[in-house]
Amino acid sequence: MGILTGISIILIVLGHLDMNELSVFGLFPYYSFHVMVFVFISGYFYNESKEDNILSYIGHKALRLLVPYFICNLIYGIISTVLSANGFSYCAPISLKNFFIEPFLGGHQFGLNFASWFVPALFIIEVINIISRKILSLIFRSRTNLICDLILTLGTLAAGIATVYLAQGGHVWGIYKTPGRILFMLPVYELGIIYRRYLESVESKVPDAACLGVVSAAQFVIYLIAGGLLNFSAVWCTSFASFPFVPYLTIIIGTLFWLRISRIIAHASSGTTDMPSFPGRVLDRIGDHSFHIMMHHVTIFFVINLIMYALSSRIPASVPFDIEAFHSDVVYTCLPADMYVWKIVYLIAGISIPVFIGVLTRRIYSSLLSRLSIPRQH
Repeated sequence: MGILTGISIILIVLGHLDMNELSVFGLFPYYSFHVMVFVFISGYFYNESKEDNILSYIGHKALRLLVPYFICNLIYGIISTVLSANGFSYCAPISLKNFFIEPFLGGHQFGLNFASWFVPALFIIEVINIISRKILSLIFRSRTNLICDLILTLGTLAAGIATVYLAQGGHVWGIYKTPGRILFMLPVYELGIIYRRYLESVESKVPDAACLGVVSAAQFVIYLIAGGLLNFSAVWCTSFASFPFVPYLTIIIGTLFWLRISRIIAHASSGTTDMPSFPGRVLDRIGDHSFHIMMHHVTIFFVINLIMYALSSRIPASVPFDIEAFHSDVVYTCLPADMYVWKIVYLIAGISIPVFIGVLTRRIYSSLLSRLSIPRQH
C-alpha cells in the first residue's frame, strides 16, 4: 500500500504536468482513478476498534489531517495575498472565508496549494464513515461487520451513482458541489474496507499475468464503450461523459491494476513485502511523504518558473517565457526550445523537494518532542 501510494502521488504530479507516460497508451487515464486511490487506501486502513471512542478518533484525524493542512494554508494564504497583488489571477487575498470555509467548499482558494483540496474532503469522509458505522452497529447489534459493510457499501454506491447522474445534468454545482463531491468519493472509502476484509485474500492469490490481463481487458472494453471519455473531475464532481456507473468501474479497475503492479514491485527483490526491492523502497518513501508532495509540488513548479523567467531575460531565444500564462495558469511550465523532455525537471523537483521538506519537518518535530520529553504519537 505504501508503494501504491507512491505511484498514485506520482500520477497526480504527472497529471498536473500533462504527462501521460504512465497511462498505458491512454488506456488508464490518470483522471479516471488516481485521486480516488488515496480514498481507497484510507478505507483499507480503517480500524474498527476506533468506533469505541468516536470523539478520540475524530480528534486524532483532525490533528493528523487538519492541523498540518491549516498550518500550510496559512503560509499559502500569505503568499497568495502577495501574488494576487502582483497580477496572479489564480491567487486570492487571505480572509476568514478563504482560510476557514473555502477549504471545505472548493479548496482552490490560494492557488499554489490547490492540490491539497483532498485533505479536508478526506477528513469529512472519515468522520461520516465512523459515525455511520457506529449508528448501524447500535441498530443491528451484530457480532460481525457484514451487515454494516453491505448497507454502507451498497447505500453509498447508489448515492454516488445518483450523484454522477445529477452531475451530468448540471445539477451538482454551487452549494451542491461540496456534498456532491463527498457523496461521489464516499463509496470508494467503503470499497477499501470491503477489499481488506473480504477480497484481498482472494485477489492476492490470482497470478500476476492473469490479474493484469483480466483487468486490462475489462478496461479496454469500458474504454471502447465510453469512447475513450473516462476522465472526470473529482474535486468539482464534473466531466462525467459516460454511464453514471462507469467512473466507479474505472476507479476499481485502475486501482486493481496499479495495486498489482505495486505488489509485483514489492516482491521483485526478495519474494516478500517485508523487504521490497530498491524501486519499492523509493516508491514507499515517496508515498510516505504524499501529503507534502500534494501540498507543495505546484509551488516547486512556480519556483522553477521564476528561475526560467530570470534566465529568459538573459537568453530569450533559448528560453521563451510566456509571462501571461505564468500569471494565469497555476501549472504553467516553461520549456526551453519547446523541449517536452524538460518537464522531467519539474517532475523530479516536484517530488524530491517536498520529500526533503517532509523529512526535515519530521526531524524538527521529533527533536522538539524529545527536548520536551513528550512521547511521539504515531
